[in-house]
Amino acid sequence: MPHHECVHTRLTYQRQDERAAFALADALGRAGADVVPAVWPTASDGAPDPETVVVLLWSAAWDRTQTEPAPLAAHVPVRLDDTPLPSALAGLRHVRLAQGWGRVSDEAAAMIVRLGFPALVPPLPVRGTPAESTLAISDFGPLGLFASCPRCGESSERLRPYVTVDHHHDRALRLVICGACNWQDDCEL
Repeated sequence: MPHHECVHTRLTYQRQDERAAFALADALGRAGADVVPAVWPTASDGAPDPETVVVLLWSAAWDRTQTEPAPLAAHVPVRLDDTPLPSALAGLRHVRLAQGWGRVSDEAAAMIVRLGFPALVPPLPVRGTPAESTLAISDFGPLGLFASCPRCGESSERLRPYVTVDHHHDRALRLVICGACNWQDDCEL
């Protein structure tokens, strides 16, 4: 995405996720977004102007709140963990940070911007087969973004990250494994 285009983004999060929010804000900035972080709820939690997308950082911290954010077409949920999105947001395309909140890849940040402003950002390489019904794009860092399992086609929700040591070759590996068909891929740490 050309960095001369300014993509206005409001990053909404729970106070418990503040460190993750700042890491995500940095990554979104590298992807060309002008980010304003805001702890939810804020006075501006109504509909944003048409030039702003709301990136909603979702985690187990939201379970302790009394109310949920109202769904807007301009919302892009970003899941920090396996906490399911509430029913009001479950039908929105979102990014799942499968490798953890501390490491937001530039590709995942660009995907978040693309989901908010699809006309500005060209499609990114996503492993598996993205379809109109694909809701979750999972970020596995150096292993890439996944829409589905490349072997069986199950949702990227069935993919899990692992770290292991190959003692035979004396190296540490990052893996992604499908819980449906046991397909896996790896790279060195």
